[in-house]
Amino acid sequence: MRRCMRVIFMLILTVNIFAEYKFPMKNPYVATIVGSSKIMTKGIPNEVPTKEFKIMLERSNKVPANMWFDKGFNFSLSKQKGKAPLIFVLSGTGSAYNSTRTKNFQKIFYNAGYHVLTVTSVFNSNFILNVSNSQVPGVLIQDGLDLYNIMGDMLEKVKKEEKVEITDTYLMGYSMGATHSAILSYLDSQGKDFNFKRVYMVNPSINLYYSATTLDNMLSKNIENKGQIVEIIDEVMEVVKKNISPSDLQITEEGIYSIFEKQELSNKEMERLIGLAFNLTSIDLNYIVDQINGTHVYSNTIPGKFSKMYPYFESINFANFSDYLNKLAYPYYLKILGGNLTFNDVLKYGDLRIIKSYLEKENKIVAVTNEDDFILSDKDRNFIKNVFKERSLIYPYGGHCGNMFYQTNVDKMLEFLEKGVFNNEL
Repeated sequence: MRRCMRVIFMLILTVNIFAEYKFPMKNPYVATIVGSSKIMTKGIPNEVPTKEFKIMLERSNKVPANMWFDKGFNFSLSKQKGKAPLIFVLSGTGSAYNSTRTKNFQKIFYNAGYHVLTVTSVFNSNFILNVSNSQVPGVLIQDGLDLYNIMGDMLEKVKKEEKVEITDTYLMGYSMGATHSAILSYLDSQGKDFNFKRVYMVNPSINLYYSATTLDNMLSKNIENKGQIVEIIDEVMEVVKKNISPSDLQITEEGIYSIFEKQELSNKEMERLIGLAFNLTSIDLNYIVDQINGTHVYSNTIPGKFSKMYPYFESINFANFSDYLNKLAYPYYLKILGGNLTFNDVLKYGDLRIIKSYLEKENKIVAVTNEDDFILSDKDRNFIKNVFKERSLIYPYGGHCGNMFYQTNVDKMLEFLEKGVFNNEL
């Protein structure tokens, strides 16, 4: 009888908790597509003062001719008028410093009184070509070191050129940027270059391989063969023609989501769309890493500055992230590290569990995610609960990054960063 009453009590408690969270999009796919780029917070300006910068590194001089537009590492600063705290915003998988989501966080933090520096993802071509030492991203500590060094260069540049006056330094990231935020905090605990006061992780991936293959499968399980992807892209372009000039469309995850947010799609169609958006990032990743490392997995020909790129992308044939890991990343690290390195060994280097003991003890880090975030396994969600404990909050719904600009979520984030107190109750 007692056990029965306890179950009933827990059910009532769960219903009450869920009822208090009023995020309007209960379907995780709808939230991901519609909500992930939409600010649902009052008082955020449409634009904030922003200045763009470029850092030329030694590696920048080796950018291939056909990628001339990516020469130099790009970032942006939103500067307050006087002395203020500074926050780095780390972009999600493959996203640039000026992507819609990153810019939304830039607006939110600038409005809250922070200097803001926006950082491109390690999986973006601009980062791989100019910053990455391995030029084969996917190993968390190596990628983290690359980020750590370039962020130091960014900070030095704006201090020198813009006379930015800083009280304290903070760090936040979303999606894969959240994962890297944890790694950077760990590295900074030893390097002390930034002395991050607080770190906020939004919808982190815990295991890169699980997250990536889940997104891969969202496309592959909803098509009969790769040839069907061409048909899906044709469908996308037809919608583009009806809603927006093709020249105005950014063929990115956010660009695709923006034109479909008002379409009525089935769960299968939404899964397929999310998978397709991720696949576009994977295609770029496969192509760029293959070319700049001269591995010739997909093509033996090096394109010139104005070469037509269709034949090269045709040879990639919609390669996904799993292809990248199997055909490019694993062979590279096997060659570098040698010995009996297995594919599973490489995967461990892409798992946040490698710094578990640090995360358990570091009180300045908070992690938030959603119960229905499909890039996490049940083990990953339990990892967040058990490792971060009271420094974590798992919202009942919101998909992947679908609710990160919702008023409740933003209020909790800003409160923690300002006061160091995290309210993990809804």
